[in-house]
Amino acid sequence: MKPCSRFALVLITLCTLATAASAQKVYRCGSTYSQIPCADGVAVDVQDARTKAQKQEADAITKNDAQAAKALEQTRLKQEAQALQAAKGSATHAAKPANAKASAAHPSHADADQDQGDAAKHGAHKKAAAKKEPQYFTAKPPPEKAKPD
Repeated sequence: MKPCSRFALVLITLCTLATAASAQKVYRCGSTYSQIPCADGVAVDVQDARTKAQKQEADAITKNDAQAAKALEQTRLKQEAQALQAAKGSATHAAKPANAKASAAHPSHADADQDQGDAAKHGAHKKAAAKKEPQYFTAKPPPEKAKPD
């Protein structure tokens, strides 16, 4: 090895050891946490006391919960789509007059049917806009990165 390479290796090793993950003190000051001690601050132990097996088990449970949540979300979205289709079908059926003579005999009914059809269209438009910006929050795990073989 060249002396420059040897020096670089020693320097990298020293930097790695110097920046090793060391425990930092965390203080609880009332209802907040800080790395800076305060007057009534209490030092809190923030080390993960779990074993490697316990952590793996918790990660597996979290992954299973995420899969179950995704399946439930897909079921809910399917049910909402079916309900929307049913609502559109009933609104379309209600907007069309049963026979043309009845609407001609009662023009006010034809206008009411037209208003219902317009309201159904506007309601469907509002629902479509709501799908673009949902009012609920669904937690999803980050996508898994492809593992090189």
